[in-house]
Amino acid sequence: MEKTNISQEPKPETRDPQQSRQQNVDHASTKQAKLSGPGKHNQYIKNPLAHFLAIPWTARALTDPAVLDIVVSDRSQLAAGDMQFVRDTLNSATTVRACVTYFLKLPSRDKPEEEQQQQPVSKNKALLQGGGLQDGEDPNKPFLLFNALLDLGEGMCGFKGMLHGGAVVVLLDEMMCAAADNQSQCAYTATMTTNFLKPVKVPGVVVVRSRVVKKEGRKIWARGTVEDGEGNVLTECEAMMVDQMQVAGRKTQL
Repeated sequence: MEKTNISQEPKPETRDPQQSRQQNVDHASTKQAKLSGPGKHNQYIKNPLAHFLAIPWTARALTDPAVLDIVVSDRSQLAAGDMQFVRDTLNSATTVRACVTYFLKLPSRDKPEEEQQQQPVSKNKALLQGGGLQDGEDPNKPFLLFNALLDLGEGMCGFKGMLHGGAVVVLLDEMMCAAADNQSQCAYTATMTTNFLKPVKVPGVVVVRSRVVKKEGRKIWARGTVEDGEGNVLTECEAMMVDQMQVAGRKTQL
């Protein structure tokens, strides 16, 4: 995923529920249009945003006024040949059929009153903890919560109907590196610990979340989860990344 300037946009005014919902859908479409025009992403599903807006639980996530920005992930081939695994192998009718990423700013750890006013986005408390000045967070560049909606095909299963454990780790690694890249020049994974809590069913739609929770020098600590449409945490992960000098063409792609 390319680095994006993420800025808060004005929230739509609240009127009747039907009108408000349509405003939110239009708002999501407007954000998407700014970042990735139709047909430019090269994903298997031609209109990933419309695809996820047609699914009730993913539509609720995308049309939440708290969403800062939405990105339809680019799967076009790079001239240097990098990122083939994500852009080619995991881009088909039987692997990752569609991917849309959206960003949320969590309440500041340095302002407890904000934390009390907002409902938790995830049941995974560790994902939402950390941050603040004591953990190296710059108020002008906060530790955003990255969220990738993924429509996964049966070609990614290990046991029938269950996502392969290695595929789970790949999705988490890509997403946590995306969060770390937002806090660095280019982050590389040094260590990773993954807990498989429940099977990830395929084919199906999941949300992969990630967030930087601490920075210290060149070291960046991140956490991630794989969750289903009911909010169940299926997999949780923590990793330590190291900030390296940027390498041409190498960017995480979820």
